[in-house]
Amino acid sequence: GGLHSFMQWDRSLLTDSGGFQMVSLLKLAEITEEGVKFQSPHDQSDMLLTPEKSIEIQNSLGADIIMQLDDVVHSLTTGPRVEEAMHRTIRWLDRCVAAHKRPREQSLFPIVQ
Repeated sequence: GGLHSFMQWDRSLLTDSGGFQMVSLLKLAEITEEGVKFQSPHDQSDMLLTPEKSIEIQNSLGADIIMQLDDVVHSLTTGPRVEEAMHRTIRWLDRCVAAHKRPREQSLFPIVQ
């Protein structure tokens, strides 16, 4: 199954980790070392997206290129928060690599934005 079958697409696919979406949910989200805690916009239930869960979801989707979960800051952010996000993103990369179950089939791309 996976995305290739669902989409009837035999070429490369890339999935995103969900990190960029954190910026749009920032009013509903709290970023911690554990991951991103947020309220579902659908039913307001509490959710947690960890680096491991992001990789697990992307592994199951079967994309050819998967992205690490990163701590994304708004483009106008300056100062210590930017440095904090960069260092957390690097720590999260280590967790993503450890959680990645399909390294021969899926390329894991790091990102700092």
